[in-house]
Amino acid sequence: MSESNAQPDLTRVDDLWFPDGNLILRAENTLFRVLSSILGARSSVFHDMVAFPQPSQPDGDTVDGHAVVCLHDSAAEVEVFLRAIFDSSFFNIPPSPVDFTTVIGVMRLAHKYDVQYLFRRALSHLDSMYPTDFSKFIDVNTSASTHHVRFKEGDIIVDTVTLRAVSEVGALWFLPSAYYCIAGYSGLREMAAQTLDSHDQQMCLAARVELDILEDWSDDDDDLNPLGFWVFHYMEGLCSSCYEFGQEEFKEAQKSFWDRLPQLFGLPNWNELIEMRRKVMDGPA
Repeated sequence: MSESNAQPDLTRVDDLWFPDGNLILRAENTLFRVLSSILGARSSVFHDMVAFPQPSQPDGDTVDGHAVVCLHDSAAEVEVFLRAIFDSSFFNIPPSPVDFTTVIGVMRLAHKYDVQYLFRRALSHLDSMYPTDFSKFIDVNTSASTHHVRFKEGDIIVDTVTLRAVSEVGALWFLPSAYYCIAGYSGLREMAAQTLDSHDQQMCLAARVELDILEDWSDDDDDLNPLGFWVFHYMEGLCSSCYEFGQEEFKEAQKSFWDRLPQLFGLPNWNELIEMRRKVMDGPA
């Protein structure tokens, strides 16, 4: 793609095409023109890239006299990543509303291109979806309130996307909750072959057996959710004291199950995962 042979199917993103920009990025068939000084100040990877420019190629792609840098990322993820850098109002800290796909896109590319404040900010949005604290997870898992992270996909798709994405960036502390949600899904066997690799398929299918531990008191006859609401199906005729005793026993069983949840999926224990999270999240959001 030179200026004389520009491809007509290339699209410029108007509000990420700055007239004074000196760096043109291409992702798939989408072009962005940005300021290398700002991008380099946020990203150590881009800082090194613009500090040591590649020798010009006679037949290299150019637009408006500038060489085009091709990124091997999806155009959608590059767009939200650049918006998060160049528009301070686009990707705010929780509980500001944000699309789930934006969170995942910013997280992936902020990790890849070393933009630490955006990486931590994306992780903080996922924190509210997949907490490492037992009480907070119970609240999220049983709450009917609308989450500040907005979904266009179904819950199971969100969980499988999260599983892959956080594995890629090493945010392992989200995995127990994500695995749990997938393993309990009623259509797991039909869905697994299409959306999970063989390791995750085996992990979730094996764990599904363990999810039966508290299921007699669960609130769902299809999905397995022992960390959900307590619904005791044999409460008829019980006195209030017996009911309260049963409820407390159920809560203790839930906490015990939660404590061993990471090991159920071959992960480090909660203390190790929480320490891992602390080391990554220390720093400004």
